Amino acid sequence: MELVRSLWRKSTFLYKSGVQASLRHSGSTTSNVAEVAVFSRDGDSGLTITDAGDTKPKDDIIFNALGATDELSSYIGLAREFACDGKVEHPYVDKLKRVQMILFDLSHAISKSIPGKTRPFESKHTKDLEEWILEYANQLPPPEDYIIPGGGKACASLHVARTVCRRAERSIITLVRDGALDKEAQTYLNRLSDFLLTISRIAAKCDQRTENIYIPRAEVTEEK
Repeated sequence: MELVRSLWRKSTFLYKSGVQASLRHSGSTTSNVAEVAVFSRDGDSGLTITDAGDTKPKDDIIFNALGATDELSSYIGLAREFACDGKVEHPYVDKLKRVQMILFDLSHAISKSIPGKTRPFESKHTKDLEEWILEYANQLPPPEDYIIPGGGKACASLHVARTVCRRAERSIITLVRDGALDKEAQTYLNRLSDFLLTISRIAAKCDQRTENIYIPRAEVTEEK
């Protein structure tokens, strides 16, 4: 299929081939897979191949966008695990999994992006986020102006995901400006960061943790 899936297949093939070769050379029928080092050296030059077969530097805008989106999905996965480890059920867990699926679709769109040939990105995804934000915001007190990341592992990990989401949004702006990516994708990431902030507060509430609020130095002095 496309770049994302082909990279998975390529990595799996190289891994299996490397393990088999190591076993043959060692003459052993058993091996601790964790001790087998598998690598291809294909990207040692700092170049890699796009879906279209073009060779580009690894710091090309497309790969920066793909990397940021992948990192975002990974942090969302970590946040899901922290939420599942809690004693109280966190209501947003399934929604995070849905977001990860959409981010995979976004990565696909990025990998196929060509200036002047925009692929549509469904606005329904953004509308879903807006509905979820309103749903959870109604369960929370009005937010303070400045919330400091913290409030438990689930809450803090969602704050990390939120900041990575902002970077992912910045990484695709040029693609959107060049007409290579639907502007709706940019809108989705913008709204996703708002959703992640909202559920970070829900996470703190579920874990019965206090949100960390920034207090100006002058106010701290007055309290003393």
